[in-house]
Amino acid sequence: MPIKKEKKTAKINLPIQNHFINRFKEVLPSGVGLAEEMADLLDVSTDSAYRRIRGETELTIEEVYKISKKYALSIDDVFSNQNDTVTFSYTKLTDSEHNFEAYLNRLLTHLKTLKKFDNRKIYYVAEEIPIFYSFFSKKLTDFKLFYWQRSVLNVPEYQQRKFDWGVVPQKLIDIAHASYTEYLTIPSSEIWTSETVQTGLKQIQFYYDSGIISSNHAIELLTEYRSMIEMIMKNAENSRKNISDKTDTYFMYNSEVVLGTNCIYVIMGETTYSYISFNSMNSLTTNNPQFCEETEHWVRNLEKKSTLISGVSEKQRYQFFSLMFKAIDSCLEKIKSQ
Repeated sequence: MPIKKEKKTAKINLPIQNHFINRFKEVLPSGVGLAEEMADLLDVSTDSAYRRIRGETELTIEEVYKISKKYALSIDDVFSNQNDTVTFSYTKLTDSEHNFEAYLNRLLTHLKTLKKFDNRKIYYVAEEIPIFYSFFSKKLTDFKLFYWQRSVLNVPEYQQRKFDWGVVPQKLIDIAHASYTEYLTIPSSEIWTSETVQTGLKQIQFYYDSGIISSNHAIELLTEYRSMIEMIMKNAENSRKNISDKTDTYFMYNSEVVLGTNCIYVIMGETTYSYISFNSMNSLTTNNPQFCEETEHWVRNLEKKSTLISGVSEKQRYQFFSLMFKAIDSCLEKIKSQ
């Protein structure tokens, strides 16, 4: 009896799916197999994943969503959108410590994913201290997470509480502090102004004046704050985030232009992302090419108009950090004298 040959599945003409898969390839870290990753995300066999890659099986909307969610792929980019509409993703943060934990995990996951790429860099336009430095120490992290949940997110459990060490769950502090250590592994360029340091100082001062934190806590926090600025100054002096870095991994600029917002522009392999701040601490995320191109243009233009104070710019760096230390010490003396 003759053996019946298996009928070969016909390839379908799926230009949009092909474009989506190509974008998926671009954001995958080196060493991660496309078919294997797709099979894992979609909970299908590797053969089924290959059929989707070859265009023999159509991706469902649910499957596109699963891939897009993990890798923050822009749906409007998939559909080659050329108009003035851009799709953003974000984590809801309303009135819930659970949502806040999801936000911190998302922040950490994005940094860990970015770390896997050889071609990676973060550009941070900092109207206030970059969020990752808020997690410099466990004490600063403790206060910042308390402040956000009480005064920004209005989480019910925090509304009638005064600040103390241990009020914020340890798991939240650990996740946030891990984001700081991950940030130190990624090359970055930061644009600050002379006012960047003020927001954090005002938060501590306001809570002290309102009786939410004690003078001892305020002094401890300001001392930690000063240590954090000393660390940043040392990194700027060395042009490195870690003394063991073999190349320059840290560039710091002083801008005399009012920044008006916190913005992060990220290069991750062949893909770029923009993170635009809103609601004080949250961010809208997109990898829409047109939007990211405009963000890059804005950031590069700010760099050109700013003064590089990392590396050899010893005089400008000293003057810039002296102003920050003066502001911190003034706040410290004011609280100590009361």
